[in-house]
Formats: sequence, C-alpha cells, structure tokens
Amino acid sequence: MKTLLVLVLFWAALGLVQCQKNDVTPVIDGTVKLRASQSATVKTAGKSVLLRVAKLSDSRCPTNMQCIWQGQALAEVELRGATGDAQLTSLCLGACQNDSAAVVIEAVPYWLVLASVDPYPSAATASKPSTATLRLTPR
Repeated sequence: MKTLLVLVLFWAALGLVQCQKNDVTPVIDGTVKLRASQSATVKTAGKSVLLRVAKLSDSRCPTNMQCIWQGQALAEVELRGATGDAQLTSLCLGACQNDSAAVVIEAVPYWLVLASVDPYPSAATASKPSTATLRLTPR
C-alpha cells in the first residue's frame, strides 16, 4: 500500500512539472525576451499578437576565438492574431544581416525586429540557453 501511495505521489508530481507554462510577459513597448518554444502576447495597435519562437539557433563565432566565418544567430518566429491569422518569419543576426521583417497580421502591418540573441557565444556560456529579444511595432 505504501509503495502504491509513493508511486501515485510521484506521478502526480511529475504531471505538475510537465504543466509549466511557457508564456512570458512582454517587457515594454512590444519588446519581449523569449527562448525556443516560448510565447508571449504583445498588445499593440489595439490588437493582441502572439509571438512564439519556433526555433532558435546560434552559430556565431565565440568570443576570444578565431573563425573563418562570423556565423549567425537565427530565430524562426510565428506570429498569430486573435482570429488565428498566422505568419512564420525567419530573422537572423550576423553574416545574414536580416534582422527585421515586415509582417501583416489581421490586416494590420507590423515591423518585427530581432534586437539580440543572448548570451553571446563563449566558453563560459556554452551550456546556457539562448534568448531572443524581439520587438513588434506597428508600421
């Protein structure tokens, strides 16, 4: 009976850990910091737009290293309006120089900017997850 109770408590605790939300509260003026698979709702131009980082990768040359290519930080971002209108866009920093995109969600034009991907790669930050700083503003 004790074993059964311990197993039930273990599975209940495991279930609570799995139910964590990945939503993040917007910082200021449509600026949010998100890790891969996280999302946040940005309220701008009288509308709510959900931003979700579908993919985040960073191949930039680490600090104090010599590289033959400077590399790039890539963020694939899904934007979704309240009615389900969605758009997927890729932004990147570094060698690609495509850090912003014009998007239209629910007939409202926006400007999406990848401001940074932190931390910048180095030996000390190798195990830390990357965070994208995104800014959504109406055009």
